[in-house]
Amino acid sequence: MKSGLSFHARFSIFLFLERGETKPACCSGQKPALGIRSMRRRTKVSVREELAEYGIRVARAGLVAGAGGNISAREGNLVWMKPSGHAMDDMAPGDLCGMDLATGRQVRGRNRPTSESAMHLGIYRARPDVRAIFHTHSAWASGVIASGVELRPMFAEFVNDLGRTGTVPYVTPTTRRLADTMAEKARTCDTIFMVNHGVLAVGASVKQAFYRVAVVEDAAKSLVAACIVGTPRFLTRAQIDEILSLDAVKFRSKMMEKGA
Repeated sequence: MKSGLSFHARFSIFLFLERGETKPACCSGQKPALGIRSMRRRTKVSVREELAEYGIRVARAGLVAGAGGNISAREGNLVWMKPSGHAMDDMAPGDLCGMDLATGRQVRGRNRPTSESAMHLGIYRARPDVRAIFHTHSAWASGVIASGVELRPMFAEFVNDLGRTGTVPYVTPTTRRLADTMAEKARTCDTIFMVNHGVLAVGASVKQAFYRVAVVEDAAKSLVAACIVGTPRFLTRAQIDEILSLDAVKFRSKMMEKGA
């Protein structure tokens, strides 16, 4: 990631881009979303309600733009998905599409499902342990992945939260080839970097899938910052193994899997 620009010029560009991100909800004039914990204290939250709530979180975290990206959550043999053409923060639980996992047919909802529905269904079939899938087009992560630079762990969060990571080369979006490619990659990876496309993360809970795509975006920002200021220093294999052996990390993973 070398550049002919001076350090000050590169750092000014970094700050400019950073300021261009989505404003926090408190400054944007948007009505704050009701937190999942608050909702659970009131009443039992349905899978559709939780997925719609996390769609708002994805948008407010700046992980998508417009109607980009797609998310889903499994409820038995039914898979709830984001509808096509809807922004993440512009869909209610009733807007979601219910897909039969076995047949791939839409059995619930009035809207058309995301154009990447085959990709989601393929991953669920390949990974029975997965309960949620988040696919985002976040600017920093997508840019770093498309540059050919490998995203590697510099901080504990990368190791703690992302699980097994891997990269897939560019495949045309919405195609059967992409669905098959991602299903096969998901057999051995929990967070997947998609060249010239974005990021996909699976989770044992909706919360875990969301945290994974959020941490990837943060890792990409940190990598760009490190390259601007100096040279990135990545964690060694020994350091990674030591982090994974910590009781705190194991507890954190269990909490994420439970969605607590």
